[in-house]
Amino acid sequence: MADERSDERATTSVDGATGGRPGAETPTGEPERDPRVVVLVRAHCRTCDRMEGVVREICGLAGEEHLVVDVDGPGVDPEWRAEYGDRIPVTLVDGVEVGSWRLEPDDLVRALAAGGEQR
Repeated sequence: MADERSDERATTSVDGATGGRPGAETPTGEPERDPRVVVLVRAHCRTCDRMEGVVREICGLAGEEHLVVDVDGPGVDPEWRAEYGDRIPVTLVDGVEVGSWRLEPDDLVRALAAGGEQR
């Protein structure tokens, strides 16, 4: 299920869903909405790769975008590093933590369904 190649993390998801960058513009020039799903990772982390693979698959099937953020990268919100740094990888849906170290696909499906009703 998960792709073990960290250098290809979040480039393309199942059924064409892709990772994104906050504040980017769409081809029409309109601002892109931040993805509902954020995966906080560290470079060279196999557990992070596996969690991102689960997220990529489920988001692809659900037609959702996801964003992968290396918490040690430049420009990353220091609050994310302080809050989640010792629990990486972490998956957030609509800003709510749904998985840390391990993510059950059904938990992500439920979180996406619950959040979709509020949008």
